[in-house]
Amino acid sequence: MRYLLAGPDDFSLKARLAEIKAGLGDPQILDTATNVFEGASVSPGEFRLVVNAMPFLAPVRLIIVKGLLSRFKKSEAAGKKKKTKENQDSDVLEMAEIIRNAPPSTVLVLIESELLKSNPLFKALETDLKTEDFPPPNKPRVKEWVGQRVNQAGGHITPPAINLLVQYIGTDLWTAAAEVEKLTLYADNRQITEEDVKLLVGNAQEASIFSLVDGIFEQRLKNAAAALESLKAGGVSSSYIITMIARQLKMVIQIKDLKGRGVKDTEIRRLLGLSNDFVWQKTLQQAGRQSIARFKEIFSRLLETDVAIKTGQLDEITAVDLLVAELASAG
Repeated sequence: MRYLLAGPDDFSLKARLAEIKAGLGDPQILDTATNVFEGASVSPGEFRLVVNAMPFLAPVRLIIVKGLLSRFKKSEAAGKKKKTKENQDSDVLEMAEIIRNAPPSTVLVLIESELLKSNPLFKALETDLKTEDFPPPNKPRVKEWVGQRVNQAGGHITPPAINLLVQYIGTDLWTAAAEVEKLTLYADNRQITEEDVKLLVGNAQEASIFSLVDGIFEQRLKNAAAALESLKAGGVSSSYIITMIARQLKMVIQIKDLKGRGVKDTEIRRLLGLSNDFVWQKTLQQAGRQSIARFKEIFSRLLETDVAIKTGQLDEITAVDLLVAELASAG
Protein backbone atom coordinates (compact mmCIF):
# COMPACT_ATOMS: atom_id res chain seq x y z
CA MET A 1 0.00 0.00 0.00
CA ARG A 2 1.22 3.52 -0.83
CA TYR A 3 -0.21 6.46 1.12
CA LEU A 4 0.15 10.21 0.78
CA LEU A 5 -0.88 12.10 3.93
CA ALA A 6 -0.80 15.84 3.26
CA GLY A 7 -1.93 19.04 4.90
CA PRO A 8 -1.25 21.48 7.74
CA ASP A 9 -3.43 19.69 10.32
CA ASP A 10 -0.54 17.67 11.72
CA PHE A 11 -2.57 16.44 14.72
CA SER A 12 -5.09 14.61 12.54
CA LEU A 13 -2.35 13.56 10.14
CA LYS A 14 -0.31 11.95 12.93
CA ALA A 15 -3.44 10.30 14.30
CA ARG A 16 -4.03 8.77 10.86
CA LEU A 17 -0.42 7.61 10.70
CA ALA A 18 -0.91 5.93 14.09
CA GLU A 19 -4.01 4.16 12.69
CA ILE A 20 -2.01 2.87 9.73
CA LYS A 21 0.71 1.59 12.05
CA ALA A 22 -1.86 -0.07 14.33
CA GLY A 23 -3.22 -1.99 11.35
CA LEU A 24 0.18 -3.49 10.54
CA GLY A 25 0.54 -5.78 13.53
CA ASP A 26 2.51 -5.86 16.76
CA PRO A 27 4.05 -2.38 17.29
CA GLN A 28 7.29 -3.70 18.83
CA ILE A 29 7.91 -6.03 15.90
CA LEU A 30 6.91 -3.31 13.43
CA ASP A 31 9.49 -0.94 14.96
CA THR A 32 12.26 -3.31 13.85
CA ALA A 33 11.04 -3.03 10.25
CA THR A 34 10.33 0.71 10.11
CA ASN A 35 12.49 3.25 8.29
CA VAL A 36 11.99 7.02 8.36
CA PHE A 37 13.57 9.25 5.70
CA GLU A 38 13.83 12.97 5.12
CA GLY A 39 12.75 13.45 1.53
CA ALA A 40 15.08 16.38 0.97
CA SER A 41 18.21 14.29 1.49
CA VAL A 42 17.48 10.63 0.72
CA SER A 43 19.23 9.39 -2.41
CA PRO A 44 17.40 7.26 -4.99
CA GLY A 45 19.94 4.46 -4.52
CA GLU A 46 19.53 4.30 -0.75
CA PHE A 47 15.76 4.61 -1.06
CA ARG A 48 15.52 1.78 -3.62
CA LEU A 49 17.62 -0.52 -1.45
CA VAL A 50 15.40 -0.10 1.63
CA VAL A 51 12.09 -0.15 -0.27
CA ASN A 52 12.95 -3.46 -1.91
CA ALA A 53 14.35 -5.10 1.25
CA MET A 54 12.23 -7.91 2.65
CA PRO A 55 11.10 -7.41 6.27
CA PHE A 56 12.77 -9.58 8.89
CA LEU A 57 10.33 -11.20 11.37
CA ALA A 58 7.71 -8.46 10.78
CA PRO A 59 4.94 -9.16 8.23
CA VAL A 60 5.65 -5.88 6.40
CA ARG A 61 8.26 -3.16 6.12
CA LEU A 62 6.98 0.36 6.89
CA ILE A 63 8.73 3.27 5.20
CA ILE A 64 7.83 6.85 6.14
CA VAL A 65 9.18 9.69 3.99
CA LYS A 66 8.75 13.29 5.08
CA GLY A 67 8.81 16.03 2.45
CA LEU A 68 9.71 14.00 -0.62
CA LEU A 69 7.27 15.86 -2.87
CA SER A 70 8.48 19.21 -1.50
CA ARG A 71 11.94 18.31 -2.78
CA PHE A 72 10.64 18.68 -6.31
CA LYS A 73 8.89 22.01 -6.00
CA LYS A 74 9.51 24.35 -8.90
CA SER A 75 11.31 26.95 -6.81
CA GLU A 76 14.81 27.76 -5.64
CA ALA A 77 16.38 29.75 -2.80
CA ALA A 78 18.28 32.90 -3.72
CA GLY A 79 22.00 32.35 -4.04
CA LYS A 80 21.77 28.56 -4.11
CA LYS A 81 22.71 26.48 -7.10
CA LYS A 82 19.81 24.51 -8.53
CA LYS A 83 19.97 21.17 -10.29
CA THR A 84 19.42 21.30 -14.00
CA LYS A 85 15.86 20.59 -15.07
CA GLU A 86 17.07 17.43 -16.78
CA ASN A 87 18.60 16.05 -13.58
CA GLN A 88 15.53 16.92 -11.55
CA ASP A 89 13.24 15.27 -14.09
CA SER A 90 15.46 12.18 -13.95
CA ASP A 91 15.19 12.07 -10.13
CA VAL A 92 11.41 12.44 -10.31
CA LEU A 93 11.12 9.54 -12.73
CA GLU A 94 13.46 7.35 -10.67
CA MET A 95 11.68 8.05 -7.38
CA ALA A 96 8.29 7.47 -9.00
CA GLU A 97 9.48 4.17 -10.42
CA ILE A 98 10.81 3.02 -7.01
CA ILE A 99 7.54 3.86 -5.27
CA ARG A 100 5.30 2.46 -8.00
CA ASN A 101 7.17 -0.86 -8.04
CA ALA A 102 7.52 -1.32 -4.28
CA PRO A 103 6.94 -4.97 -3.32
CA PRO A 104 3.66 -5.95 -1.56
CA SER A 105 5.60 -6.45 1.67
CA THR A 106 6.47 -2.72 1.80
CA VAL A 107 4.00 -0.10 3.07
CA LEU A 108 5.00 3.41 1.99
CA VAL A 109 3.71 6.56 3.68
CA LEU A 110 4.62 9.94 2.18
CA ILE A 111 4.02 12.90 4.50
CA GLU A 112 3.70 16.50 3.28
CA SER A 113 2.72 19.75 5.00
CA GLU A 114 0.94 20.82 1.82
CA LEU A 115 -0.07 19.26 -1.46
CA LEU A 116 0.34 21.03 -4.77
CA LYS A 117 -1.25 19.02 -7.54
CA SER A 118 1.16 20.61 -9.98
CA ASN A 119 4.06 18.88 -8.21
CA PRO A 120 5.83 16.69 -10.80
CA LEU A 121 6.25 13.70 -8.47
CA PHE A 122 2.59 13.84 -7.46
CA LYS A 123 1.60 13.97 -11.13
CA ALA A 124 3.71 10.90 -11.80
CA LEU A 125 2.21 8.95 -8.89
CA GLU A 126 -1.32 10.33 -8.53
CA THR A 127 -3.08 7.12 -9.55
CA ASP A 128 -0.69 4.97 -7.49
CA LEU A 129 -1.20 6.74 -4.15
CA LYS A 130 -4.02 6.69 -1.66
CA THR A 131 -4.08 10.43 -0.99
CA GLU A 132 -5.62 11.78 2.23
CA ASP A 133 -5.92 15.52 2.82
CA PHE A 134 -5.69 17.19 6.22
CA PRO A 135 -6.71 20.85 5.78
CA PRO A 136 -6.43 23.37 8.61
CA PRO A 137 -9.38 22.92 10.99
CA ASN A 138 -11.94 25.72 11.28
CA LYS A 139 -13.90 26.61 14.41
CA PRO A 140 -17.07 24.61 13.61
CA ARG A 141 -14.98 21.52 13.00
CA VAL A 142 -12.98 22.02 16.20
CA LYS A 143 -16.19 22.43 18.21
CA GLU A 144 -17.52 19.17 16.81
CA TRP A 145 -14.15 17.52 17.44
CA VAL A 146 -14.07 18.70 21.07
CA GLY A 147 -17.53 17.23 21.73
CA GLN A 148 -16.53 13.90 20.22
CA ARG A 149 -13.22 13.87 22.11
CA VAL A 150 -14.94 14.45 25.45
CA ASN A 151 -17.45 11.68 24.71
CA GLN A 152 -14.63 9.28 23.78
CA ALA A 153 -12.97 10.08 27.12
CA GLY A 154 -16.20 9.13 28.90
CA GLY A 155 -17.09 12.71 29.82
CA HIS A 156 -19.83 15.21 29.08
CA ILE A 157 -19.61 18.89 28.16
CA THR A 158 -22.20 21.63 27.60
CA PRO A 159 -22.39 23.42 24.23
CA PRO A 160 -21.59 26.81 25.86
CA ALA A 161 -18.47 25.26 27.42
CA ILE A 162 -17.38 23.98 23.99
CA ASN A 163 -17.89 27.44 22.49
CA LEU A 164 -15.86 29.10 25.25
CA LEU A 165 -13.08 26.55 25.03
CA VAL A 166 -12.67 27.11 21.29
CA GLN A 167 -12.80 30.87 21.85
CA TYR A 168 -9.83 30.53 24.19
CA ILE A 169 -7.69 28.07 22.25
CA GLY A 170 -8.56 28.79 18.60
CA THR A 171 -8.22 25.92 16.13
CA ASP A 172 -5.08 24.17 17.38
CA LEU A 173 -6.05 20.51 17.89
CA TRP A 174 -2.89 19.76 19.89
CA THR A 175 -3.93 22.34 22.46
CA ALA A 176 -7.56 21.22 22.29
CA ALA A 177 -6.58 17.62 23.03
CA ALA A 178 -4.54 18.64 26.07
CA GLU A 179 -7.33 20.89 27.39
CA VAL A 180 -10.02 18.24 26.90
CA GLU A 181 -7.95 15.72 28.84
CA LYS A 182 -7.43 18.21 31.68
CA LEU A 183 -11.09 19.26 31.81
CA THR A 184 -12.37 15.67 31.73
CA LEU A 185 -10.13 14.65 34.60
CA TYR A 186 -11.11 17.74 36.59
CA ALA A 187 -14.87 17.31 36.09
CA ASP A 188 -14.65 13.59 36.87
CA ASN A 189 -18.16 12.19 36.21
CA ARG A 190 -20.06 15.45 36.04
CA GLN A 191 -20.68 17.68 33.02
CA ILE A 192 -17.95 20.14 32.02
CA THR A 193 -19.30 23.69 32.29
CA GLU A 194 -18.27 27.20 31.25
CA GLU A 195 -17.01 27.81 34.79
CA ASP A 196 -14.65 24.85 34.46
CA VAL A 197 -13.28 26.24 31.21
CA LYS A 198 -12.80 29.69 32.72
CA LEU A 199 -11.03 28.21 35.71
CA LEU A 200 -8.67 25.87 33.88
CA VAL A 201 -8.23 27.30 30.40
CA GLY A 202 -8.90 31.04 30.60
CA ASN A 203 -6.76 33.99 29.59
CA ALA A 204 -5.01 33.95 32.97
CA GLN A 205 -3.37 30.72 31.94
CA GLU A 206 -2.57 32.12 28.51
CA ALA A 207 -0.92 35.11 30.19
CA SER A 208 1.20 32.82 32.37
CA ILE A 209 2.27 30.76 29.36
CA PHE A 210 3.27 33.89 27.46
CA SER A 211 5.12 35.26 30.50
CA LEU A 212 7.03 31.99 30.71
CA VAL A 213 7.87 32.01 27.01
CA ASP A 214 8.84 35.69 27.13
CA GLY A 215 11.16 34.95 30.04
CA ILE A 216 12.76 32.07 28.14
CA PHE A 217 13.11 33.94 24.85
CA GLU A 218 14.55 37.06 26.49
CA GLN A 219 16.58 35.19 29.16
CA ARG A 220 14.85 36.74 32.17
CA LEU A 221 15.08 33.93 34.69
CA LYS A 222 13.13 35.64 37.52
CA ASN A 223 10.10 36.26 35.27
CA ALA A 224 10.23 32.78 33.76
CA ALA A 225 10.50 31.10 37.17
CA ALA A 226 7.53 33.11 38.53
CA ALA A 227 5.39 32.19 35.51
CA LEU A 228 6.37 28.53 35.85
CA GLU A 229 5.35 28.45 39.50
CA SER A 230 2.06 30.18 38.66
CA LEU A 231 1.24 27.50 36.10
CA LYS A 232 2.13 24.69 38.50
CA ALA A 233 0.00 26.26 41.21
CA GLY A 234 -2.90 26.32 38.77
CA GLY A 235 -2.61 22.58 38.30
CA VAL A 236 -0.94 22.68 34.86
CA SER A 237 1.19 19.56 34.35
CA SER A 238 4.89 19.71 33.47
CA SER A 239 4.28 17.76 30.25
CA TYR A 240 1.66 20.28 29.16
CA ILE A 241 4.03 23.18 29.94
CA ILE A 242 6.66 21.62 27.69
CA THR A 243 4.02 21.10 25.00
CA MET A 244 2.97 24.76 25.20
CA ILE A 245 6.57 26.01 24.99
CA ALA A 246 7.11 23.82 21.91
CA ARG A 247 3.83 24.96 20.37
CA GLN A 248 4.66 28.63 20.90
CA LEU A 249 8.17 28.16 19.51
CA LYS A 250 6.70 26.50 16.41
CA MET A 251 4.32 29.44 15.96
CA VAL A 252 7.00 32.15 16.20
CA ILE A 253 9.29 30.30 13.80
CA GLN A 254 6.45 29.95 11.28
CA ILE A 255 5.55 33.63 11.62
CA LYS A 256 9.17 34.68 11.17
CA ASP A 257 9.52 32.47 8.09
CA LEU A 258 6.25 33.63 6.50
CA LYS A 259 6.95 37.30 7.14
CA GLY A 260 10.41 36.84 5.64
CA ARG A 261 8.69 35.58 2.50
CA GLY A 262 6.48 38.64 2.35
CA VAL A 263 3.23 36.99 3.44
CA LYS A 264 0.72 39.48 4.86
CA ASP A 265 -0.27 39.36 8.54
CA THR A 266 -3.90 38.55 7.78
CA GLU A 267 -2.86 35.55 5.69
CA ILE A 268 -0.33 34.38 8.31
CA ARG A 269 -3.01 34.53 10.97
CA ARG A 270 -5.38 32.51 8.82
CA LEU A 271 -2.77 29.89 7.93
CA LEU A 272 -1.80 29.37 11.57
CA GLY A 273 -5.36 29.40 12.88
CA LEU A 274 -4.63 32.18 15.41
CA SER A 275 -8.19 33.40 15.86
CA ASN A 276 -7.69 34.60 19.45
CA ASP A 277 -6.63 38.30 19.32
CA PHE A 278 -4.60 38.08 22.52
CA VAL A 279 -2.65 35.04 21.33
CA TRP A 280 -2.06 36.52 17.88
CA GLN A 281 -0.69 39.82 19.19
CA LYS A 282 1.59 38.18 21.75
CA THR A 283 2.92 35.64 19.27
CA LEU A 284 3.55 38.35 16.67
CA GLN A 285 5.51 40.37 19.23
CA GLN A 286 7.60 37.38 20.25
CA ALA A 287 8.46 36.53 16.65
CA GLY A 288 9.78 40.05 16.09
CA ARG A 289 11.96 40.26 19.19
CA GLN A 290 14.36 37.36 18.66
CA SER A 291 16.62 35.97 15.96
CA ILE A 292 16.06 32.67 14.23
CA ALA A 293 19.35 31.50 15.78
CA ARG A 294 17.89 31.96 19.26
CA PHE A 295 14.78 30.00 18.28
CA LYS A 296 16.93 27.16 16.89
CA GLU A 297 18.88 27.03 20.15
CA ILE A 298 15.66 26.68 22.14
CA PHE A 299 14.30 24.06 19.74
CA SER A 300 17.47 21.97 20.09
CA ARG A 301 17.22 22.07 23.89
CA LEU A 302 13.52 21.09 23.74
CA LEU A 303 14.42 18.02 21.68
CA GLU A 304 17.05 17.02 24.23
CA THR A 305 14.51 17.37 27.04
CA ASP A 306 11.94 15.28 25.16
CA VAL A 307 14.50 12.51 24.64
CA ALA A 308 15.56 12.65 28.31
CA ILE A 309 11.94 12.21 29.45
CA LYS A 310 11.08 9.44 26.98
CA THR A 311 14.24 7.46 27.79
CA GLY A 312 13.70 7.78 31.53
CA GLN A 313 16.77 9.91 32.19
CA LEU A 314 14.61 12.60 33.82
CA ASP A 315 11.09 12.78 35.19
CA GLU A 316 8.80 15.45 33.69
CA ILE A 317 8.86 17.80 36.69
CA THR A 318 12.66 17.84 36.95
CA ALA A 319 13.00 18.11 33.18
CA VAL A 320 10.82 21.23 32.85
CA ASP A 321 12.50 22.89 35.84
CA LEU A 322 15.95 22.34 34.33
CA LEU A 323 14.78 23.35 30.87
CA VAL A 324 13.36 26.69 32.03
CA ALA A 325 16.34 27.41 34.29
CA GLU A 326 18.81 26.76 31.50
CA LEU A 327 17.01 28.55 28.68
CA ALA A 328 16.05 31.61 30.75
CA SER A 329 19.53 32.12 32.24
CA ALA A 330 21.57 34.89 30.62
CA GLY A 331 24.88 33.85 29.14
